[in-house]
Amino acid sequence: MIQTHATKQDRAIIAFLNGNNISNLSYLSITEFASQANVAESTLLRFCRKLGLRGYSEFRMLLAQSNNSEYTEDEENFSFTIMNSMCTALHSTYELLNQENIEKATDLLLGAKQIYCMGSGNSGVAAEEMRNKFLRFGIHMYHLSDSHLQMIASSTLQEDDVLVLFSVSGSTKDMIDIARMAKRIGTKLIIITNYLRSPLSSYADISLFVVTKNTPLDGGSLIAKISQLYVIDVLAASVFKRMGKQSQLNLERTAIAVFDKEI
Repeated sequence: MIQTHATKQDRAIIAFLNGNNISNLSYLSITEFASQANVAESTLLRFCRKLGLRGYSEFRMLLAQSNNSEYTEDEENFSFTIMNSMCTALHSTYELLNQENIEKATDLLLGAKQIYCMGSGNSGVAAEEMRNKFLRFGIHMYHLSDSHLQMIASSTLQEDDVLVLFSVSGSTKDMIDIARMAKRIGTKLIIITNYLRSPLSSYADISLFVVTKNTPLDGGSLIAKISQLYVIDVLAASVFKRMGKQSQLNLERTAIAVFDKEI
């Protein structure tokens, strides 16, 4: 785009790009980018389309291509770099934890008639891990990975059900559609995401925030999942404590159930 033919809003975006490290901008969600550039999200989307792109995701991909992934960093000791990034993500997530929200989430989980936990793409791994973790306490959660089945299940939820959604960006269309549908029904929503100001967070009854910065090229990074798994463990510990002796009994029973699977 030639800057002389740009609108005032376009020039604001161009100035923001020129005034910042491009590689760092690839970590921003559409909400964060628009906020920091002082433009509306719709303006940013129009800007992307003027560039011939399909939307912000493709624009962000181009920004990410100017940045090294965790495996191409110019570091001699990449094992230390990855470990340090994981430790930083865990510590930062710990500092963001809101104990009151943990307790409220615990109340919802223990009082729910049905619990579904869902995520899209790599966040689906965290959703499945949550199902597996809580099953050992005797709490049955439903996990679905297929996006069509996720929508079907969400459409049959009730007010006394709980839906836990995982999305690092908080901007995944499938998760937003599910959250919107569940909100209309009155189902309680626990959202675990990286971004305070994200489209998905606006539907949350309870938001739990993780700290992990991802570019589109780092989607499979375990650094992006470690914070989600940490929050799951914190929630599990809170539920375990609240259940008292019954949780310990269930944990022992499930351990015995798979005991003979080991040599």
